[in-house]
Amino acid sequence: MTYKTICYEKKKSLGIITLNRPDLLNALNGQMLEEIRDAVLVLGRDNDVVVAVLNSACERAFSSGIDVAYVKDMDSWGARAMGQLLHETFGTLRFTEKPIIASIHGLCLGAGLELALSCDLLIAAEDARFGLPNINVGIPAIVEAAILPAAIGIFGTKELCYTGEFWDVERADKFNLLNSIVPRENLEDETLQWAAKIASKSPKALATQKDIINKWMTADLETAIDFSVNTVGLNWMTKDQKEGMGAFVEKRKPRFTGE
Repeated sequence: MTYKTICYEKKKSLGIITLNRPDLLNALNGQMLEEIRDAVLVLGRDNDVVVAVLNSACERAFSSGIDVAYVKDMDSWGARAMGQLLHETFGTLRFTEKPIIASIHGLCLGAGLELALSCDLLIAAEDARFGLPNINVGIPAIVEAAILPAAIGIFGTKELCYTGEFWDVERADKFNLLNSIVPRENLEDETLQWAAKIASKSPKALATQKDIINKWMTADLETAIDFSVNTVGLNWMTKDQKEGMGAFVEKRKPRFTGE
């Protein structure tokens, strides 16, 4: 696919998806959602990619949310289809085997916040602002906003959903939304440091761990524990597991190959 609303590049073990509708603050329309989904599928199939980054080419925003001009005149069936496309795209990020880091500056609102929540780690610049302003235009927050109660608790979720107000990084951090906060000029370096840290781990162990965490989020407790116990047995048969434990015993750094 030739991308018009995003950019995708690979740097060794790192896949980088860049939101690229700067004139519209990376507002999400159907084409952009489909291109994001395609890029995630591409990096998901690439055995060289261990970790991915989702960032923005817009100076003012990670994403301002849904493209209101694109959806405002949809009928109920069109709105339903759009919700399904949002969920399909966000689900692709959530369930791909590769960990994805959201690198956030400026506005991160509505569906843009849901996009970030679909990633595995959130790194934010000090100028980042988070919110669900949906209520201000007469619609509730939906789709991957459903992750918020597990991520930040029910009362923080209600605050975002009911008030439509924006959180600065300090308030977002109070609710444990962010993994790291840095000055804007350090955002890229901080993101790459996190990516390098993750990329040094076993790709198969990372894939297994992400699968287990998703089950922890979506299944009842006993089912989730049973799944994780059974799944680790598959990981036990990999060369990376033997290398990792062997390196620990031999007091050296492991050399993971993804096998």
